[in-house]
Amino acid sequence: MSRSGRYAVLALSMILGVVSAPAFAADADLTEIRKQIDILNQRRLEDANRIRDLEERLAKAEAATRQATADAQRAATVAAQASNAPPPAPPSSPNAFNPAISGVLDGKLGSFSKDPATYSLAGFPLGGEGPGQRGLFLGEAELNAQANIDDLFMGSLTFSLGQNGSETEVGLEEAYILTLSLPGGFQATAGKFLSDIGYLNSFHEHADDFADRPLSYRAFLAGGVKDVGARLTWLAPTSTYLRFGAEVMRGEVFPAAGAVHDGFGSKSAYVRAGDDIGQEISYQAGLSWLWTAAGARETGALPDVFDGKTDVGIAHLVVKWAPNGNPVNRNFKFQAELLRNHIDGRFNGLGVARTDYGAYGQLLYQFMPQWRVGYRYDWVSAGDVPGTLALSTLDAQSHDGTRSTAMLEYDHSEFSRIRLQYSYDRSRLLGADHQFLLQYTATIGAHPAHSY
Repeated sequence: MSRSGRYAVLALSMILGVVSAPAFAADADLTEIRKQIDILNQRRLEDANRIRDLEERLAKAEAATRQATADAQRAATVAAQASNAPPPAPPSSPNAFNPAISGVLDGKLGSFSKDPATYSLAGFPLGGEGPGQRGLFLGEAELNAQANIDDLFMGSLTFSLGQNGSETEVGLEEAYILTLSLPGGFQATAGKFLSDIGYLNSFHEHADDFADRPLSYRAFLAGGVKDVGARLTWLAPTSTYLRFGAEVMRGEVFPAAGAVHDGFGSKSAYVRAGDDIGQEISYQAGLSWLWTAAGARETGALPDVFDGKTDVGIAHLVVKWAPNGNPVNRNFKFQAELLRNHIDGRFNGLGVARTDYGAYGQLLYQFMPQWRVGYRYDWVSAGDVPGTLALSTLDAQSHDGTRSTAMLEYDHSEFSRIRLQYSYDRSRLLGADHQFLLQYTATIGAHPAHSY
C-alpha cells in the first residue's frame, strides 16, 4: 500500500474510534442506570415488606399491652377489695382528650340524558336517593371523631352533612362504643352503626370503588342499613379468618319502619371467612341475613304504604391480587354480591308476597401508581305481583333493571381522589339513561382505616 493509502486508513480508523466511543459510553451509562433502577426497585419491595412486618409486630404489641393493662387493673381491684380499700381509678387513654378528628368532602358534576328528578326503579319502592343531580352538586360530607375511651372501650361519632336545595341537612351517621378487651375473641358494639350485613354495607359511601351504590343496594337496602342497636361478634381462634356476628336493631330505617316489636324491629346474622392464597392472592367470602318488620312504611311522593315483613339474604365474594403481595404499583380486585329479597305484607292495603333478586359484579385494576380503571355490571329483577297491584309501584311489567358502568380514577394520595364514571342505565321502565359523573373526594385529618 502506498504511503498516501496508509495515511487514509489511519485517518479513517481515528474517525471511527471517535464516533463509536460515545456510543459505547452511552451503552455503558444505560446499563448502569438500569442496574441502579433494579436495585432501587428491590429496595422498595424490601422496605414495603419490612413495613408490613413492623405493622404486624406493632399490632401484636399493642394488643398485648392492652391485655396486660386490663389484667393489672383487675388484679389491683381484687387486691383493693380484699383490703377494703377503694378500687383504683382506671388508667386514662393517652388520646382520651385528643381524639382523631377527620372530615371527608365529596363533590360531583352530573350529566343525565333523562331527568334524575323523575327517576324510578322498575318494580321497587325507593327508600333512598336516585342517581344524582344535573350540574354541580355536593354529595354527603362527613365529620368523624374517634378515640379510645379507656382500656375497655373505644368511641366513634360521625355526622353527615348534605345539601338539599339551599338548605343544609345535618344527620347522625354513626355514634357507638366498641369493646376492646372482651375475652375469647368476642367484641360488642352499641349505638348507631352501619350494619355488617353483606360486603358494601359496612363501608361509608365515600370509600366505595364507584360513585354510586349498585342497583340491588338501592332497591333492597335504600343504599345501606344504619340503625340504632347492638352487635356481638366472635373471631374464631383459627389460622384462617373466620368471624361470626349477630345484630339487633331498632327497626327505624328501610326496609324496616316504625320500630315495631317494642323497638326490636330488625335483626341480622352473618359469617365471614378469608385467607391468603400464596403470597399474591387473598380473598373474603360471606353469608348474611337480615330480618325486618315495617309498620306503615311510606315511600314515594304519593306516598305508598307498606305493612309487613322483609328479609334480605346476601352472599359476597372479594378476591384481591398484588404482585409479590405489594399493591403499591399494581393490584387487581374482584367483588361480587348476590341478594335475595322477600316481602310479605300489605302494600297500599292490598296483600302481596313475592321474592326479588339482584346482583352485581365489578373488576378494579390499578395499572400504575395513582391510576385505576373499573367496570361494574348490576341487575335487579322484581317478582310478580297480584292483579290487584298491576301498574302500581311494585309492578315491574316484566322489566329487569340493568346497568353497565365504567370508571377511571386518579388518586394523587390517600387523601385525595378524582373519578370519572359513565353508566348505561336501563333500570327505568322506558328507555336507557346515559349518566356521567365527575367526582372529587378529599379527606382532612386522620380518617379511620377501612376494613378489607
